[in-house]
Amino acid sequence: MNTKTNIFNNNSMKPFIYTAFVALMLASCAPAETEETSTIETQNNERVTNISTLNVSPVKFEHFFNVQGVVETDQNAQIFPEAAGKITSIKVKEGDKVSKGQVLMTIDSRIVSNQIDELKSRLGLAEVMFKKQEKLWNQNIGSEIQFLEAKNNFESLKQNLETLEAQRSLYTITAPFGGVIDEINPKEGEMANPGVPAMRLINTDKMYIKADITERYLGQVKEGDMVMINFPGVEEKMNSKIDRIASFINPNNRSFKIKLDLDNKSGKLKPNMLGEMQVRDYVNDSTIVIPTSLIQMTPTGEEFVYLVEQKDGQAMAKKQTIKSGMNYENNSEILEGLNGYEVLINKGARSIKDGDIVNIEG
Repeated sequence: MNTKTNIFNNNSMKPFIYTAFVALMLASCAPAETEETSTIETQNNERVTNISTLNVSPVKFEHFFNVQGVVETDQNAQIFPEAAGKITSIKVKEGDKVSKGQVLMTIDSRIVSNQIDELKSRLGLAEVMFKKQEKLWNQNIGSEIQFLEAKNNFESLKQNLETLEAQRSLYTITAPFGGVIDEINPKEGEMANPGVPAMRLINTDKMYIKADITERYLGQVKEGDMVMINFPGVEEKMNSKIDRIASFINPNNRSFKIKLDLDNKSGKLKPNMLGEMQVRDYVNDSTIVIPTSLIQMTPTGEEFVYLVEQKDGQAMAKKQTIKSGMNYENNSEILEGLNGYEVLINKGARSIKDGDIVNIEG
């Protein structure tokens, strides 16, 4: 009974042993997910790794941070009527370019015009009476009261006429500056009211962009610094300089504003458009810069790279401890450890160790 049981157990184990053996063989044949490098064995059974190199030399390094800004213009105005009345004519249409002082809209001013005509008639008579009284007064004829009354009446009517003419000018709406009529609200024949905007006038020639910068960059950002601006909505890119840095820190978000003038000759930029700004906060005209991917780190946090060192006529890998600074677009500035004339191991750097023999390809 025991013999049969053992034979049955041994037979049942065979499929499992076969499966485990196949799995082990497949695992040993699977390629390892490592850097694509090749090694060769010398006659002395020495391991040689094929590598590529990168020459190091001092270059200019710049670091930028990204921030969003909003396009603005000081000449973006809603035009309000200064007098109430029926709109008699609209001289422009949306999209028209206008010059400063050009008539945009007229409002019915017949009542004021009639008052002016009547006052001019009275003023003419008052002027005649004043000149006669003045002539008599110069001849010592008539009383001083008569002369002063005529003079006062003439000057008072003259002042009233100037006031009415100023009021009549309010019934004609003109452009306060040159620009483009972006919007017209009322229609001809409707009533105009001082509290309701009639038009929007925009000048997009003189535009600027403003952005909020966090307080930590206050010492790095300066007036005159170059900024790269991208407007993805209209596929427009340009460079501009910081024209002004605000003197006030917003206590709510601990930020300050910067302002940059924009060149809008293309006319693509619009008020309230968003722009992506790359602001430079660091520059070094001559420093060591290497690809960030070449920097490795020990378990204790020390940074290092591999250099090519010639020893006894052979190229060997040398582990070099470094200290990196800022990095930007996959490049890092090296503050310590390199002098700018080394040859770095590029391809194959993560497949070698200090003292390995290497073969430089290419």
